[in-house]
Amino acid sequence: MPPKTLQEIADHVGGTIIGDKSVTIESASTLDSAGAGQITFLSNPKYAPRVKETQAAAVLVAEGLETSAAQIIAEDPYYAFMQAVVLLHGHREHPDIGISSLATIADTAKIGQNCNIHPHAIIHDNAVIGENCQIYSGVFIGPNVTIGSDCILYPNAVIYDGCQVGDRVIVQSNASVGQDGFGFATHQGEHHKIPKSGL
Repeated sequence: MPPKTLQEIADHVGGTIIGDKSVTIESASTLDSAGAGQITFLSNPKYAPRVKETQAAAVLVAEGLETSAAQIIAEDPYYAFMQAVVLLHGHREHPDIGISSLATIADTAKIGQNCNIHPHAIIHDNAVIGENCQIYSGVFIGPNVTIGSDCILYPNAVIYDGCQVGDRVIVQSNASVGQDGFGFATHQGEHHKIPKSGL
């Protein structure tokens, strides 16, 4: 996406500028890592001394601070940063592939409308997937799992049997939901596994 001026960002987030309104912002970064052409934010006052040292072109802050960077004063700098990132970069786009013939889907599974299920995803018996879901390659969805609508399961995510996942949930790559959580109980020198109980 094309760069934005500081004025364009301030207008978008509803903030007030201290400094050069014509500064060009190309991307966003953290307070410590940001450099020329980048915007960052301060939401926790304990990090205020770092604003003075930042190399960022601009900083989103709740109140004006001593810094060489231009500033946008915003009521909620972290929320304003989110708005700025979306303006500068947009959201990740997901390919519209439908249901891949290389996915393994049980006959008893129910798949909602407008889902994209990528190659080598595995969906087991009696699983229910809501509408508009993105199920990436290598995802494992166990038996009797229910997943709501508008969910994204990134590659190699695992949802164990019987779990319920609500609407608009994102499960990142290699994350597991529903694994055994109580570990082992050691009794008289022997380890006894505590099974998953749905708790």
